Amino acid sequence: MARLLTVRCSSNFLKGGQDTSRASRLSDFVPVQNTPTLPGRSYSVFHADTGESVPDPIKYLKEHGAKFIVYSLDFDQRVLGLVKVQEGIDIRKAPFLYQAQRENAEELLLLPFSALPEVAEALTGTQSMVQNMFLYNTGRCGSTLMCKAMDVLNDVQAVSEPDVFHVIIEHVCARDVLTSDEREEIIMLLRCSVFLLNFCFQQQDPSKTVICYKFRSEVIFIADLLQKATPEAKTIFMYRDLPGFLDSCLNLVFNGSYWRYLFDTTFRLDVLFRVPTLKIESPFFKFSVEHPRMITCPVTHGVHFVFVTFWIMQMQKAFDLTQEDSGIQVCLTFNQLLEHKERMVLKVLQKLDVDVPSDFDSSKIREIFGVDSQKGSAMQSERRKGNKIRSSWVGSWERNLFSTVLGHFNGDVDKPDFIMPSTMAID
Repeated sequence: MARLLTVRCSSNFLKGGQDTSRASRLSDFVPVQNTPTLPGRSYSVFHADTGESVPDPIKYLKEHGAKFIVYSLDFDQRVLGLVKVQEGIDIRKAPFLYQAQRENAEELLLLPFSALPEVAEALTGTQSMVQNMFLYNTGRCGSTLMCKAMDVLNDVQAVSEPDVFHVIIEHVCARDVLTSDEREEIIMLLRCSVFLLNFCFQQQDPSKTVICYKFRSEVIFIADLLQKATPEAKTIFMYRDLPGFLDSCLNLVFNGSYWRYLFDTTFRLDVLFRVPTLKIESPFFKFSVEHPRMITCPVTHGVHFVFVTFWIMQMQKAFDLTQEDSGIQVCLTFNQLLEHKERMVLKVLQKLDVDVPSDFDSSKIREIFGVDSQKGSAMQSERRKGNKIRSSWVGSWERNLFSTVLGHFNGDVDKPDFIMPSTMAID
C-alpha cells in the first residue's frame, strides 16, 4: 500500500559539510507525527503506522504529481520515495537536486516496488513525448557546469544528480553477479524511476520536451542497464585527464590543505583510516580497488590508489560503451568545454539532434561560465579561491603511480591523458 508522510530532514544533514554529499536514503527523513510519540518508542518512515495510506497512487499522482519528485528507494523495504519540498523553493536551481530535496522536504510519498509498473503504465497518457539525455561523467570534470549550460535552452530541462540511481549502483556493486531476476528488477526500477522523474518535471513545465539527467559519476557502471531500461535516451560522457581529476579529488578530500594531505599520505594514515571509511560509505570505491585487475597492484593502496583506480574503471567502462551501437554517443572533455564554452555546448546538443533555434542568443550560455556551478555546496572546488587557482598537487611521484597502475591494469585506457573515441572537438 502506498503511504504519504509528513517529514523533515534529519538534523545531521543541516549542519553542512561533507555529510550533505552522502547518498540519498529514505531514512534521511524523520516523520513528523500528528500524535505524541509513545514512551520508549521512536518512529521511522518505514513504520507501518506512520503517515496515511494512499489507496489509489495513480489518481493521487495525476492530481499532485507536479509537486513530487523521485528521491530514493530502499531495497530492504522495497519502496520508492518521492519528495515534496516546501513552497517557494526552486530546487532545480541548486547544484545537486538530491541535496535540495533532502534539506527542504515536507512530504514523502512511498510507492511499493510491486506497484511501480502499473503506476508508470497508467501515467503514460498524461505526458507528451519526452526526449531523454543522460550525462555520464568521471566526476570533477565540469559536468555540473555543462548541466547548467544546457538548461539555458528553451526546450531543455537539465537536472543535476537525481540520486535514486546512486542507490541502485550501490546495490549492484555489492553483488558479484546479478541473477537474471535481479537484473530484470533493476531494469524495471530504472525504467520506472526515469519515467516518474519525467512525469514530475513535465507536470511542472510541459514546454520542456528534452530532459537531461546529469548523474553522479559512478552511475556509468550501470549505464548498460539504464540503456536497456530506456533505449531511446541519448548519451553523453564527459571526462577529464587523470592528473586533473586526481588533483581535484585530493583538494576536495583534504579541504584544500596540502599539509594535511602530505601528513596523511606520508604516514599512511589514509591507508589506516580514510580508505576503509571510503570503502564502507561508498561501495563503488570498494568495487574499483578490489577489482580482480586492481587488487594485486604493487603500490600502496592509499587514497591516491582509490581515486586512480576509480578513474580507470570509469574510463574503461565508458570506452566499452563507445564500442556498442547503443552505447555512448558523444564524448566531451573538461578542457574543450572550458576553452570553447557555448560553441561546445551547442555542438553537443546539435550532434544529439536537439533543435537549437537559429536566433538563439548563445551569450546566455556564456554567462553560466562566469559563476561557480557548485557554489555553496560541499563539493565546491577547493582549488579556486576568488580569481586565483592553486598550483597542482600532482607531481612526479603521483605520475609514476599512474604508470604503474595503468600498466598493471593493462586495459584499453592506457595513459593518463587517454582520449575517448567520439570525443567532440572544435577546430
